[in-house]
Amino acid sequence: MTESRASVRGKKQLRFVKEVDCNQGFSSSTYSPVHCGSAECSQAPRPPFKSCSTCLSRAQPGCNNNTYSLTADNTVICFITNAELARDVVSARSTDGSRAGQAVSVLGFVFSCSYSFLLEGLANGVKGMARLGRTRTSLPSQFSASFSFAWKFAICLSPSSSSSGVAFFGDGPYMMLLGIDVSESLSYTSLITTPVSNVPGHVANPSLDYYIELKSIKVNRNPVPLNSSLLVIDKEGYGGTKISTGDPYTVLETSIYRAVVGAFTKELSQVPRVAPIKPFESCFDSRNIFSTRAGPAVPTIDLVFPSMDRKRIWYWRIFGANSMVQVKEGVLCLGLVDGGLNPLTPVVIGGINWRTICCSLI
Repeated sequence: MTESRASVRGKKQLRFVKEVDCNQGFSSSTYSPVHCGSAECSQAPRPPFKSCSTCLSRAQPGCNNNTYSLTADNTVICFITNAELARDVVSARSTDGSRAGQAVSVLGFVFSCSYSFLLEGLANGVKGMARLGRTRTSLPSQFSASFSFAWKFAICLSPSSSSSGVAFFGDGPYMMLLGIDVSESLSYTSLITTPVSNVPGHVANPSLDYYIELKSIKVNRNPVPLNSSLLVIDKEGYGGTKISTGDPYTVLETSIYRAVVGAFTKELSQVPRVAPIKPFESCFDSRNIFSTRAGPAVPTIDLVFPSMDRKRIWYWRIFGANSMVQVKEGVLCLGLVDGGLNPLTPVVIGGINWRTICCSLI
């Protein structure tokens, strides 16, 4: 049995899997590889993401003959390899949204069985990466099908490595400390569906990512001049904004990056700059930055979106706790990365901006 932890709402709550390390400490009597031509293969991502593979050593989890092999990736170190598609039992803790309930299981949970080196660069103790995208084998899809609740989930990421975040699958309430139901205070914008893959050269495949309609960016509530055409997805799939927990930092197309960073550093001109530390370019002497309940006292960054009914706008306001990275003692860097010229997606909102907030996807 492969263990998970998180939360499945209504019936359930859960810590997850997409690619699982099958090399170290993996032992399961219920593991079975997914063979070529099976029903699970038709549900997995389309080519070029999968192929039929042969094992050249003894049969074991992750290495079997006539099994489907998927492309598995580590977005932190930008590494890609192949991984065997498999099924096993996943246990999870249920919840009513406020209290932990009994343990529940998903039989025949589909995942990819990968190698220890694919976890390089991830947090200590991590045994896999979760797939939350628009596939029939993602966590939301499999939990929704197994427990008959709405295809909906919420993620609340922790700002610290010493504390855990939480993920809820299914409808709210999403109760936090002090009895606060965060589902009642969420603002919503529409998810954009695009038939174009996020992999250049494979536009026939639908996108597996979540795109949202970013309209503008503000720094300290002042609009940042941008080429607005970059925020619109064209017929070839270029442009737009996606949200991604797989990218640790927010990545911006070069002209957007320079405009936002320029506005930010101008507002913070009273703080001495220090030498850049990769992958960041804008770093500051943190001894000259006060600390507040919302993190370092730096300019706010507002991401501006239309509301679901398109009658209003709402702001994803990013305070210092979600924009600054302490790379070493005395140095804080703005957690934005230059994505270069002509990237497929000009704005990728990475995990750093999700810290201390809750995001619900429907």
